[in-house]
Amino acid sequence: MSKDEEILDLKQRIAMFEETLVNAQEDNEIWYRIFNESYWGMIVCDAISGDFLKVNPCYAEMHGYSTSELIKKSVYDVFAPECHKDLPDIIRRIHEQGHCTYKTTHIRKDGSRFPVHTDSYAFTYKTRLIRVVSVWDLTESELKEKELRQYREGLEELVKSRTEQLERTNEQLRSEINQKEAAETKLAKANQELINTLESISDGFYTIDRQWVISYVNNAMVKALKANGINGSIVGTDYWETFKYGNVEIKESCLKAMRDGQQSQLEIFECLMGHWVECSIYPTESGVAVFSRNINERKKNEKIIKDEHHRLYSLFERFPGLICIQEENFKIRFANKSFKAKFGSCEGNHCYEAIAGLNFPCMDCLTPIVLRNSTPLWNEVLLDNRTYEVYVQPFTDIDGSNLILKVLMDITDRKNADRELARLERLNMVGEMAAGIAHEVRNPLTTVRGFLQLLDSKDKAKLHHEFFDLMIQELDRANLIITDFLSLAKDKSADFTFINLKKIVESLVPLLSADALNQDKQIFLELEEVPNFQGNENELRQLLLNLVRNGLEAMNVGSILTIKTINLEDCIFLIVCDQGSGVDPMIFEKLGTPFLTTKERGTGLGLAICQRIAARHNAVINFESNPGGTTVTVKFYLDAIFLTN
Repeated sequence: MSKDEEILDLKQRIAMFEETLVNAQEDNEIWYRIFNESYWGMIVCDAISGDFLKVNPCYAEMHGYSTSELIKKSVYDVFAPECHKDLPDIIRRIHEQGHCTYKTTHIRKDGSRFPVHTDSYAFTYKTRLIRVVSVWDLTESELKEKELRQYREGLEELVKSRTEQLERTNEQLRSEINQKEAAETKLAKANQELINTLESISDGFYTIDRQWVISYVNNAMVKALKANGINGSIVGTDYWETFKYGNVEIKESCLKAMRDGQQSQLEIFECLMGHWVECSIYPTESGVAVFSRNINERKKNEKIIKDEHHRLYSLFERFPGLICIQEENFKIRFANKSFKAKFGSCEGNHCYEAIAGLNFPCMDCLTPIVLRNSTPLWNEVLLDNRTYEVYVQPFTDIDGSNLILKVLMDITDRKNADRELARLERLNMVGEMAAGIAHEVRNPLTTVRGFLQLLDSKDKAKLHHEFFDLMIQELDRANLIITDFLSLAKDKSADFTFINLKKIVESLVPLLSADALNQDKQIFLELEEVPNFQGNENELRQLLLNLVRNGLEAMNVGSILTIKTINLEDCIFLIVCDQGSGVDPMIFEKLGTPFLTTKERGTGLGLAICQRIAARHNAVINFESNPGGTTVTVKFYLDAIFLTN
């Protein structure tokens, strides 16, 4: 071969290597972008010292550093101290096997810890032992990201390896042309490793060239499509024809990646694959690369969580108590319907502002105590003259923040009922004691009265007749009080017979009219026919006399008192209306309380006896009063009393 031919051949070979170098540089740019734009954490470090040589942005962001800050550090700086004991075994496995996958805990710049899955392997470059590490955060999804991150680790390894190979080839191309075959062999091996990695992952992956021809499909994608009716190889087919029934949003995202170089990521149901996917679409120099990860299980879990959240929210909304969730800074994060109805829209406000109307926390606030002791507490508070039982329970939210569940139950009615029950028990005990004492006192009173009458009949006592009369009247008054005591203490009536309420009223009219006439007042009757029922006539006469005499005493001269009987379908009414000045509002709610009286010489037992009589006849007494008079209504229930045929 002549010298000119050798020169020509050399130029051709140089041109061929230059073209190979350009292609290699383009491929290197692809892998460089994948390395830097990947959402996996990827690093290259010295295998002996652990010093960072190269860090992608995802790894730096995951640890809260900038890439320049991490280059000054070692991989051992991001390991949690308690995990350092595992490092010798990890290094040993990498040394023996060249590769190691493990889980450990890393530390962010702010000192917080988070679990990671790490894939490391080592290789020798120019006598220097290099380690390539891929890391992904397991905080949200420890298992679901495993296969994808293994793939990304492989990509990073290949990008690094090919970058080093292409740089070395570029430097030695003109002086070491004889190394072409070795470089091509290494490149082919790297490509095969990349293909093997793509074939081994469980995520679907395919690429599209600039002519919209499908240039590569991995095994996972073929299986997914085959399971949904697309059989055979789709490599070399037109993308739009093959995926014509595919998801429209995925196709639009591929179009944007091809046309505008815009990468995208979306969660969507892919009908061609028959399940929900997390689809990541990346523009490349040669076209578009698409990853599809099956997220069916995650979607099911999200729906379960959403349904549980809805049920819990509905439960809180329908709970009769007042519920709110409070942050450590006293701000209300959530309040149920009952809480808002009581205190208004208060979410985002401080609890002491919404509940107590204060500008600072309450002095006896339970929040600091429960946060400090992490134990629930009970307390009672008074709000707007209502008593609330407050239950405070600390808990930790899913994001790690400390929250407090606060439940307020209105126990005012229960407290009032307890106090009323205690009062009635004391009153019952006093009544029993009074009844016993009154029974014993009547005998000596009768004896004294008899002797006073005897002494009054003596001639020597004639001069003091008015004193004996006064003493006998006072003894009679004491005896009347004792009789009222005993009447109040009776539990039930005996000798119930068939009676008619209208006839009882009519039989008492002469007596009542005489009392009214003596006081220059009138009685007016409005009596309807009412059915007979079983009762005690004497007790009902006493009830009517007490009510009428109370009304007469409350009226001025010339006033009219009205007595009515009314028959409805299921009850009988006895109504007494006076034209007095009404009952003092201060004592209206206490009417019927024993010993409560406004009369100068009253015992305060009249209305109490009336209520006991009404209760024994399964009736209730209601009072209505205004400055124009008072109306007392006794309502007898026909379904609770015995009627005649």
